[in-house]
Amino acid sequence: MIEPDLVSNENKFPPIEKMGLFIAASRALCVGVQLAIFTHIADGKRTVTEIARAAEASDRGVRMLLDALVGLQYLTKSGEEYGLTPISSEFLVRDKANYMGLLLEEEWMWESWSHLREVVRTGKPLRQADGVHTGIAQKFFRAYIPLLHFVNREPARRAAQVLLNQGVLQPGLRVIDVACGSAVWSIAVAQATGRDTSVTAMDLPPVLEIAREFLKQDGVENQYDFLPGDQREMEFGQNLYDLAIIARYIHDLGEQEAQNLFRRIWVALKFGGRIAVTDWMPNHDRTGPMTPLIFALGTLLHKEEGNAHTAADYSRWLHSVGFTGIEVSDLGSDLTLVVAVKQ
Repeated sequence: MIEPDLVSNENKFPPIEKMGLFIAASRALCVGVQLAIFTHIADGKRTVTEIARAAEASDRGVRMLLDALVGLQYLTKSGEEYGLTPISSEFLVRDKANYMGLLLEEEWMWESWSHLREVVRTGKPLRQADGVHTGIAQKFFRAYIPLLHFVNREPARRAAQVLLNQGVLQPGLRVIDVACGSAVWSIAVAQATGRDTSVTAMDLPPVLEIAREFLKQDGVENQYDFLPGDQREMEFGQNLYDLAIIARYIHDLGEQEAQNLFRRIWVALKFGGRIAVTDWMPNHDRTGPMTPLIFALGTLLHKEEGNAHTAADYSRWLHSVGFTGIEVSDLGSDLTLVVAVKQ
């Protein structure tokens, strides 16, 4: 998703006022998605009256919302007619393959962040995000996992290139993708190494159902088998895999849980096998970048011990369970890749 420039060079707002604009901008985008504004425009509605009628909303309210979305670079305007930008056309129109609006159609994020004050005061999460068998949780998976797939597709390809340059990727690899989500990170590896590579996708059963859709879409489903379950409750075997991928997941865990998972992965890897861990990671002093620091604050809302851990944290934990040869790479998009070897 784009991050529109809310403040022009000619009109700089003080930081506090600027934050108020960010809040309003996020809310405007959510309401635009919830009223299917982008879908109505894609269906041929161009004027305020046409869009308002389709959205079952007031002309006055819709006009102001449309103009705000123009200012945020999600819509275009020519005379009295509105159109879609390339970003909104690809990602914000319902029923399109890359639709990313499901997460915004509900109030999950807004409702969670509205409780930040009490969570900061108590240090206790608003609620645990692990109730995987509830209807709400499965609806959340259906909204959130595709979003992660689209935003992580290019970083995953960059990670596969780093692994290729390091000599990690070879045809015929046996890979396990732990807490795989949409499997976007292992899909990039499977595509980079060819059809002789086999991947075990491990995650909760409802998540694997979604992953299967993306595997089929990317033409790699025949390279995959599946290991359903909660990683906290399973062993992964012994000396089975050449590469273990753990992407955008360890932030859910505290130090002991992370080390426990790394220990089980060490057992499951062949000697000479590697573990590849990627996530948003702040710098050593936790002074930046902004994205992982804000993300860390978000883990406070739902996790007892979750955090955006630093590359130094990962390196220390991996070394403590026996991994060596640790290499850290910047993937861009504030994502870091840590690779280590079982020797």
